[in-house]
Amino acid sequence: MKVIAHSPQLISAAEALRLVFLPRWRQHPPCLRKSVPLRDQHLNLQHRNYGPRNKASTAGPSNDGPIRDEGIRASEIQIVGQDNSLQPPASLRGSLASIDRSTQFLMQVGEKVHPRFADAPGPDEGQRDDRPKIPVCKIVDKLSYRQAKIAKAKPKKNPSTLSKEVELNWTIGPHDLDHRLKKMREFLKDGRRVEVVFGKKRRGWMQRKDVTEGKAKGLLEMIRDQAATVEGSKEWKALEGEEGGEMRMFFEAKGNKSK
Repeated sequence: MKVIAHSPQLISAAEALRLVFLPRWRQHPPCLRKSVPLRDQHLNLQHRNYGPRNKASTAGPSNDGPIRDEGIRASEIQIVGQDNSLQPPASLRGSLASIDRSTQFLMQVGEKVHPRFADAPGPDEGQRDDRPKIPVCKIVDKLSYRQAKIAKAKPKKNPSTLSKEVELNWTIGPHDLDHRLKKMREFLKDGRRVEVVFGKKRRGWMQRKDVTEGKAKGLLEMIRDQAATVEGSKEWKALEGEEGGEMRMFFEAKGNKSK
């Protein structure tokens, strides 16, 4: 039998260096490397989670709200104290850490030249002040702020739609009548509508037989004359009821305002 002798396999110097210095996984041909399915790669990306952001850190300026908390674009701020005096500059981060974030927030209300640059030469007249600025902030109570915002959003009441009543009776004395007519004029000057009420049952009223027709007409004329002393006053609605009985007169004074 013929014996074939095997000689050791020889490699080049470059191949030897590649085997020594390259990582082991790089030594295998591409076809032998273990591949990760695309589906598993997608899952790996989804699980790369660094935890939720702090909600407070997203409380920056909004289109319809103030500049607040981390939305303040500065590393230092000055806070307005309770006596409206400015406190020395402090770091924004430290100021946020010093308040109760669950019930309070920092709101920027303006800006001013930073105290460190207050003595630097200012701009010429008509020129922009390029000296560094520092935000001026207030510590705001969240509940009070929300309540004020809700109250501001409510439509303002028009004083002219707020009616006031002045109660009279057909046999009222001169002193009481002067006092009631004075109140009527004051309401009209305030821009309010006034209803002059005769014979309201809850106060009691004199029977018709106690009032003559002439006295009733004279009293109505006096009321109209007194209302006319207020600029712009008029009866905006025809009187209701009957002379000597229950009756209402309706006055307003357009253009008056001492609100």
